[in-house]
Amino acid sequence: MLKNSLGIVKRPQLGGDVDAYCGKCKETREHVIAAINPDGSIGRVECRTCRSNHIYRERSAKTSTTRSSTRAAKKESVSVIEDIGPLRAYSMQERFAAGDRVDHPKFGVGVVVEVRAGKIDVKFGREVKTLIHAG
Repeated sequence: MLKNSLGIVKRPQLGGDVDAYCGKCKETREHVIAAINPDGSIGRVECRTCRSNHIYRERSAKTSTTRSSTRAAKKESVSVIEDIGPLRAYSMQERFAAGDRVDHPKFGVGVVVEVRAGKIDVKFGREVKTLIHAG
């Protein structure tokens, strides 16, 4: 469960945004939720800055000015529901399922968040776009 600044508790959702520690950037950055654990917690995330895909590391509760304490961010071992599938090129003739990663020529990389008859909702960054598919 995630708690925002107003104290409202939100369930993590595939394709949602979360602040997490990025080992490649060595900072807390905004990430996209890429996998959810069976218990409903966040399993894997993708950094919006460097595009690295890694296990979820909560951002540190205290703000630190020294670099060494930032590097010593808590590491959690989590089991992932499923491995992240390959990035698939978007095509109207393809079928997609919720959780699929899609590479669109105009909008970039996104995650399918909802599937309807003939249409999919794909989250690209902070925007959700409705696209046609063969479903």
